[in-house]
Amino acid sequence: MKKSNISMKVIAYSFLIIMAIIFVMPMLFTIISSLKTKLDIFSDPFALPKNPQWSNYVIAWKDANMSAYFINSVIQSGSTVILTSLISSMAAYALARFDFKLNKVLVLVFMLGMMVPMHTILVPVSYIIGLFNLKNNIFALVLVYVAFNLPFSIMVMITFMKGVNRSLEEAAIIDGANYFQIYSKIMIPLTLPAISTISIFNFMGAWNNILFPLLFINDKRLRPISLGLLNFNGERGSEYGLMMAGIVITVAVPLAIYLLFQEKVESGLAAGAVKE
Repeated sequence: MKKSNISMKVIAYSFLIIMAIIFVMPMLFTIISSLKTKLDIFSDPFALPKNPQWSNYVIAWKDANMSAYFINSVIQSGSTVILTSLISSMAAYALARFDFKLNKVLVLVFMLGMMVPMHTILVPVSYIIGLFNLKNNIFALVLVYVAFNLPFSIMVMITFMKGVNRSLEEAAIIDGANYFQIYSKIMIPLTLPAISTISIFNFMGAWNNILFPLLFINDKRLRPISLGLLNFNGERGSEYGLMMAGIVITVAVPLAIYLLFQEKVESGLAAGAVKE
């Protein structure tokens, strides 16, 4: 038994190491290429840079206007996180802690919302955006992000809130607290791990999304950083060194956020799966 367990562990760890290498290699290639000229990338793509071109990052940040796109992405992603967290927590509180006739129906509707592929409703969403003349409107783009993020966020919050002990609410009601005070002073502090979890997922989803900005944002000044990478494609070809530097800048923020809050994501999902 001991030998079989050891062999299984060796196989499992070997598989995980191989998968880690497969996932890390593209990022390493991107970082190495971001320090090269276009000629160096094509002449020897996998070699380390002999003369690191740190200026690629400066040019990408200033001349390619990545700084403005960075700010646009922060505004869009930050607004998405705030609105989604607020709406989903309030909706989840009502659905998880109150019994009314349409309770199960509404929960089912949100569950069905998670099953609808994004690409199947691009045409009606585009029609609505055009009908109300909301193209090149950052707030309209944020609303689209919120609408697509709500089903997942609400389901996570419902699962988490159902695990909160009802005696806390009963004690607060006896002390004279109203439902809004219970929500803001009891439920929100106790569900911060879940809010952190959905916030990180929603931030990364909005930050990395390229489809909706491509459809709804034509004004270059309002582009997010994911669309800003298109600036490296010109009439004389693509500036691959600058593009790789832009990709590193684009990926750095969500990657850093996830690494910093990885434990909160895992603890939030695990805690939400436990019911009392």
